[in-house]
Amino acid sequence: MIHKISAEPQVSEKSARLPTLAGIFYPSEAEELKNTLAALFDGTVTAVSNPKGILVPHAGFIYSGPCAAVSYARISPDFDGTFVIIGTSHKGFSNSVSDIDWETPLGTIAADKEFVQAIPLPIDNAAAREQENSIETQMPFIAFRFPRAKIAAVLMGNQSQEGAETVARAVLSAVEKTKRNIIVVASGDGSHYVPAKTAERDDLTCLAALKNLDVNAFYDALYAIQPSMCGYGCLAATAEIGKTLGAKEARVLTYTTSGDASGDYRAVVGYAALEVI
Repeated sequence: MIHKISAEPQVSEKSARLPTLAGIFYPSEAEELKNTLAALFDGTVTAVSNPKGILVPHAGFIYSGPCAAVSYARISPDFDGTFVIIGTSHKGFSNSVSDIDWETPLGTIAADKEFVQAIPLPIDNAAAREQENSIETQMPFIAFRFPRAKIAAVLMGNQSQEGAETVARAVLSAVEKTKRNIIVVASGDGSHYVPAKTAERDDLTCLAALKNLDVNAFYDALYAIQPSMCGYGCLAATAEIGKTLGAKEARVLTYTTSGDASGDYRAVVGYAALEVI
């Protein structure tokens, strides 16, 4: 008997975004992913502070997961508002937003479509479907710890101060229109492939310049030090948004490097957990 081969499922413009990095950056099986995330949060000693925004790294969970959990643990698991995830575009896409849901091994996270559509940035779901770790690595943490929250994913290609201010204004405009309760997630890693002591010195010096949410001082430090940081514009936008929403400080919570997992401190990637509060 000849069996008809089923057609491959068609991805439409509004289909949920599939988890392209499951099994690479984090476990693809739900139970294993749950256990991994539970262990990361169980190993985090911190208190809930309900910040306006956080900085979270975006590497493989074996490397940056412990640091990421520190930032997310500052937020109450009862949070049922909207996470505005601002992730750097490693492929250089223009600043954009997406209004599609995101699938994870732990279930689908709903996009806050009304909020996204209120953001005066182009909607580019095709760009959101590209394999991009800066945004996707945040989704398992949100699905696991904040099952009632929604998301608004912002892909940020222009990391300049002007680009950060543009994104900040766009998000704040949507907050004004919708009155949403948001928490901003800046997705960014520290210095890349330098000795651990160099990474820690350069990264923490730059982050210290942002302590009072002074974005001018932050960019001055970036220009002076020239660290190989990733997503600094996302953090600057988060600081601007947080300041407008009443935050007073950017507080570093912990700093780690890939060497803490690999044991090789000669050429590391730096990871910082930070809250805007």
